[in-house]
Amino acid sequence: MPNDDISKTSIFQRIVDYGANKEFSITENRYLRITNIASILGILFMVMWMITALYLTDISILHVSNGLLALMFSFVLFFNGKGWRVLASTWFTATTYIGIILFLYLLGYSSGVWVICYIIIITPYMTFPKSARKLAIGFSILGGLTLIISVVLQSKIIAHYDVLDPYFLQVINISTTGLICLTIAWTLSVLIDRSEESLKAEQKRSDDLLHNILPVNVARDLKETGKTVPKRHKNVTILFTDFIGFTELVASIPAITLVNELNDIFGRFDEIVEETGVEKIETIGDAYMAACGLEEEVKEHAINCIKAAQRMLSYLEERNNKHEIKWRMRVGIHSGPIVAGVVGKKKFNYDLFGDTINMASRMESLGEHGKINISKTTYQLVKNDINCESRGKIHAKGKGELEMYFVKYS
Repeated sequence: MPNDDISKTSIFQRIVDYGANKEFSITENRYLRITNIASILGILFMVMWMITALYLTDISILHVSNGLLALMFSFVLFFNGKGWRVLASTWFTATTYIGIILFLYLLGYSSGVWVICYIIIITPYMTFPKSARKLAIGFSILGGLTLIISVVLQSKIIAHYDVLDPYFLQVINISTTGLICLTIAWTLSVLIDRSEESLKAEQKRSDDLLHNILPVNVARDLKETGKTVPKRHKNVTILFTDFIGFTELVASIPAITLVNELNDIFGRFDEIVEETGVEKIETIGDAYMAACGLEEEVKEHAINCIKAAQRMLSYLEERNNKHEIKWRMRVGIHSGPIVAGVVGKKKFNYDLFGDTINMASRMESLGEHGKINISKTTYQLVKNDINCESRGKIHAKGKGELEMYFVKYS
């Protein structure tokens, strides 16, 4: 824990957290904290009785017994601090049991000391680590048997130092034991709530990270079934961007500068596609690929991609005015059917397949700096909403003559 955090943490909280370790699971740290709290309550209980005995009687054995038990409870914190979890829990339970036997002998059954057996019955399940669960069960059974035997033999368990009012002892012992059990149960409830909140936060971070890599429906399928089935989409628009002169730029600037530049630009592109309802697919070097229409049937998938591309170019123009390195970018867009799916079993890669991808790539490579080049198919989808100018038919490698259009700025 950083020094600043420690200085802002109360002394009590520091004691409760004493021995907590980031390497422990949330559950193990919860058991540790309950053990610490139980030991604190044990110390307070013994100190209270020592002060009471000093005030009401001059029998030294009562004073010494309470003081020694308080000291023994304090060792629980020491053991937890050393990482000796099983020893700490065992020491707490054994100290409690020794206290019960000792004071049954000193003050008799009528003192109500037997009720403390309930602490031994319930606390092992809250304090012992999972690795020592059998030991916890053993102590719990021991506490239950001690309670039964005490009740059965109550007439034979007489006080050897009958100096305090039995009624007074019963009231204090029973009420204090009840308060201790209530405090431990309440603490457990609070720690469980915090653990659940922490797990939910961790799950959200994990889900957000997964959704940054995969679409929501694909991520859900992988989490629920461990696999996903490739899906065919009839109407999807693909957006491709690429930087002109990237190879020359790579050779002219330091690698770390290049990575920082791309990270800055693509980071803003990520925000733009999210704001316009487009799904980022991947980046390969200086190329950026996105699509719209994958999650559901979206009628305006082509318009959304064009709007995203316009905002990308506007951002890049503004950025070039403020930065020394000038980036020139082409954009290509095509619409059509694709197949989407996850490839591989490790380091999942969500990808799109089909001729629509190749066509979008051709639109980008045959485009011009600062312009959005779209196919005839995409033009037919947006011609009533977006102004375009025909480029005529242009030869595309492997595709022949293709009719293309430039999106005109309003």
